[in-house]
Amino acid sequence: MKDFEFQGLPWNVTFGRGAIHRLPGILEQNGLRRALILSTPGRTRHAGLLQSVLGESAVGLFAGAAVHVPTGVVQDACRAARACAADCTVSIGGGSTTGLGKLLRREVGLPQFAVPTTYAGSEMTPIWGETTGKAKRTGRDPQVLPVAVIYDPELVVSLPPAIAGPSALNAMAQAIANISTNPLVGLVAREAIRVLAEGLPRVMHDHGNVDAHAVMLHGACLAGAALGLGRSGLHHRLCHLVGGMYNLPHAETHAVILPHSVAHTAHAAPEDAALIAAALGAGDAASQLYRLLIEFCPRHSLRALGLSEPDVETAIAAADVDPSDAADMRRVLLNALAGSPASSDGRTTSGKKTNL
Repeated sequence: MKDFEFQGLPWNVTFGRGAIHRLPGILEQNGLRRALILSTPGRTRHAGLLQSVLGESAVGLFAGAAVHVPTGVVQDACRAARACAADCTVSIGGGSTTGLGKLLRREVGLPQFAVPTTYAGSEMTPIWGETTGKAKRTGRDPQVLPVAVIYDPELVVSLPPAIAGPSALNAMAQAIANISTNPLVGLVAREAIRVLAEGLPRVMHDHGNVDAHAVMLHGACLAGAALGLGRSGLHHRLCHLVGGMYNLPHAETHAVILPHSVAHTAHAAPEDAALIAAALGAGDAASQLYRLLIEFCPRHSLRALGLSEPDVETAIAAADVDPSDAADMRRVLLNALAGSPASSDGRTTSGKKTNL
């Protein structure tokens, strides 16, 4: 048993069918009465439901959340919060909306109550991100953690399969990055991977099944918790690098890079790769992740997302890393660009252990 240190996070989770109707009481318990609702333009129906549930406590709606949380959007949302004298935010949607709520906490001090409608897991982490121009900054701050998270699987049934598949692999990436962080976090990460891997085929083949979505939300909650308690490594660095620079779809970027980042690190960290494979119920972690990508995601390469080989080189140059790290990054990104089959026994690395 290796030595380790552990510090928990102050989560408050409400989980279950119809859980959204408990939100007014949760706000009241926290002494808050003026909520600004946050959503993307595509989630206005859910935002309308929130307005109905909250009644007079819903004093405003900002439906402009965007992927990678652009600075301009943050500024607009801050103005909206001030205009309606909000004392909190209620975000409904995926990681983009939750991420906007985190930046409002940083900028104007408003506590956030998160209602996830994807499997993003961001609601369980103290990690924030903001994009200015083509540069994405990220950081950790316990203050941005939502005050409460409300998981209602009835709200996720409308999630299109083309989004659900990449969203699930995005969640898996959070757990995979922490498969061996320490014994406690690793336990959460392995269970997250198992739940998501078993639940994904079911939810994709029976998309109207509320219980199937509940399983996936459970897995996403665990995966986000693992990332919140743990760390991010090469995989997340690459996704933030090319995603922020080229405004790529967040979940799909994670989905198409994940098999290749796992394949890349398998030789340097075979014990981690074995733990991931066991949690997936497979013999080879990278190959199984690639199979899930092909079966459940509409696009399978960075090229399909609009990236080119010169874009990869520009991103690596912008990362400003040493030649060894640049070679590792290039190898993973070029494999993901091509969308070639991934295998844990078919890739070479620099030889040093690389965090997933």
